[in-house]
Amino acid sequence: MADDAGEPDAALIALDWGTTTFRAWLLDSAGTVLDRVRSDDGVLTVSERAGTSAARAVAFADVFGRQCRPWLAGHPGVPVLCAGMAGSNHGWAEAGYLDVPAELGELAGLLTVVPAGESVVHIVPGLRATGADPDVMRGEEVQLVGALTGQDGPATVLLPGTHSKWVRLDGARVTGFTTAMTGELYGLLLRDSILARLATGAPGPEVTEAFLRGLETESALGDERGLPALLFTARTHVLAGLLEPGHVADYVSGLLIGTEVRHGLRTTPDGVVALCGPPSTTDRYRAALERGGASVRVVPEGAAVRGLWRVAADAGLVPARSAPSPTPAPPATEEPAP
Repeated sequence: MADDAGEPDAALIALDWGTTTFRAWLLDSAGTVLDRVRSDDGVLTVSERAGTSAARAVAFADVFGRQCRPWLAGHPGVPVLCAGMAGSNHGWAEAGYLDVPAELGELAGLLTVVPAGESVVHIVPGLRATGADPDVMRGEEVQLVGALTGQDGPATVLLPGTHSKWVRLDGARVTGFTTAMTGELYGLLLRDSILARLATGAPGPEVTEAFLRGLETESALGDERGLPALLFTARTHVLAGLLEPGHVADYVSGLLIGTEVRHGLRTTPDGVVALCGPPSTTDRYRAALERGGASVRVVPEGAAVRGLWRVAADAGLVPARSAPSPTPAPPATEEPAP
């Protein structure tokens, strides 16, 4: 349908508000993306700028209003659903967690409501594993929902990023998950370690010879030496003329992803992994997974948008229709490749 001015009806504003990035989409009544916004107003930036919890609530509402003002003005009363670190204890409002094991459909019944000017924003809770091996995720849960929409449920979903998530599933029921700080370690090493003094050039998402060399080195020596010792080979190989400085970043990426994947596959019962991430990481992780003997299914881009739409439908915020097509949606995350 369209409004009287001939513009498509807007049914939902969907927010993925992460630590470093604010992303928003305007969706129509079929879940199709009408417009999108992206800025560097991440949760960390907004919360540090605001200071106190009371000031944070105002600051987050201001950023939301500024970024989405044309949509809010053109479509008064449109529902708003937000996922990500905006629901953390240093975000807009603490949205709590859904404890696993749990059905993903339960997320819709635990939304936290916050006022934002003339609008009301619904924040999705994160997932939490309790007990002797606790873990948390916030933001990836909607990507999981989007990854499973219209697909046969895999037993394992891998969401690479700053903090990669290995999620174990039984249908749409999350039975557990594990976090690996691969992307964050990569950033720290290439910014603050002695390796940063050697590395030249900016790495891309391609599967390079240096990346594959890192995978091979980790596979051959990882158990014997361990990752801390292997990382130092990025320095010694340069000093010995065995590795070009311009290849250090790709080599380190191979070591880190190789370690993560090798350990992750040990808890993947059937060797089948659904890979849910952006092109900047998908090719490298797929190479590592297939090298480890896994069968890989790459989830179409736009899992975050599809997941937000599904949660909104389950919560009764939008009509319960089929999931939106992945084609017009942007990548699920835009973290740099580790």
